[in-house]
Amino acid sequence: MIDMDEFGGLARETEVYKDIELEILKEALSAWQQKPGDPYSVLELRDGKVLAGFAVMCREAGTDSSFDVRAMCIAPSYIGTGVPTSIIAMLEDEVLSMESSAILRFETSTRKEASIGTGILSRQGYALIGHIPDFYSPGDDYFMYARHLHRGPEKDEGAQKAEP
Repeated sequence: MIDMDEFGGLARETEVYKDIELEILKEALSAWQQKPGDPYSVLELRDGKVLAGFAVMCREAGTDSSFDVRAMCIAPSYIGTGVPTSIIAMLEDEVLSMESSAILRFETSTRKEASIGTGILSRQGYALIGHIPDFYSPGDDYFMYARHLHRGPEKDEGAQKAEP
């Protein structure tokens, strides 16, 4: 079981989530606790006992292979470390454990992207597919990033390389 106060506290610590977003996050975490994976997946990364970051993802309703990251929170002291990259990799692995081919999307803002590391999504291969300047407030733009994920062919462990 996750500690709702610990996860909510980390989200508040980022200082980028509005009260209504914190309430929605709390509802998503509660739904996950009752039925993990339906519809939410929650992934966490710890440094010992310290919650370094977490993400909440769900399959987009009405689709077979589209997943949305509803929240990704990184403890401020872990920005610029491997934590954001590791959580993104965990999300991708989770998606690929459910589907062999899928789209993973992030809706974010200038402020929220800065709270996980500005540019991290594009550096991880996510395409910017939507941008609305000043959507949330002056200087706080709306962004949507997406990446097509797919499992490669399974390797036959007994296969040998052909000799020339």
